[in-house]
Amino acid sequence: MRTFIAALLGATACLPTLAHATPILPEPTDPAASVPAIDAPSALADYRPYREQQAPSWQALNREVTNPAGHAGASHGSMQSSSADAKEDGHGSDREGAEK
Repeated sequence: MRTFIAALLGATACLPTLAHATPILPEPTDPAASVPAIDAPSALADYRPYREQQAPSWQALNREVTNPAGHAGASHGSMQSSSADAKEDGHGSDREGAEK
């Protein structure tokens, strides 16, 4: 037990010298203090300048849109609307519970 108390007192006696040890970081108000260099990557490191794409003329684009071969299955002119179709699939106004 005496050895433990002696070790504790010895550690306590060394504590004030450790508390006043030199700080790792320099004083921030000292203008002559040296500071480590900062290695920051550039925000524009991966920048690639814009290059204009070769685009077709507006006439060629209009021809492509109006070409019926591009829309083989979409014939919108043949669509018909009838109330018989609506009644068959249950979307008419004469369903159960619908107010008239």
